[in-house]
Amino acid sequence: MAKTDQRFGQRDGSDQNFDYMFKLLIIGNSSVGKTSFLFRYADDSFSNSFVSTVGIDFKVKTLYRNEKRIKLQIWV
Repeated sequence: MAKTDQRFGQRDGSDQNFDYMFKLLIIGNSSVGKTSFLFRYADDSFSNSFVSTVGIDFKVKTLYRNEKRIKLQIWV
């Protein structure tokens, strides 16, 4: 059963599997490589061609530093 936090409502059990969580927002002019950076960092992939992002996109990456699990939500 998922825990309930009075301040934030019900939380999913999978959200509890990290020590820290950071939400990063990447902003900038169009066609400068924000989405390319996101895919390269989060998925270690690269494509020579991307269709312009309409709206917003995000990826999740989990890091391990000093025996701590860090969850990054990267928004473009």
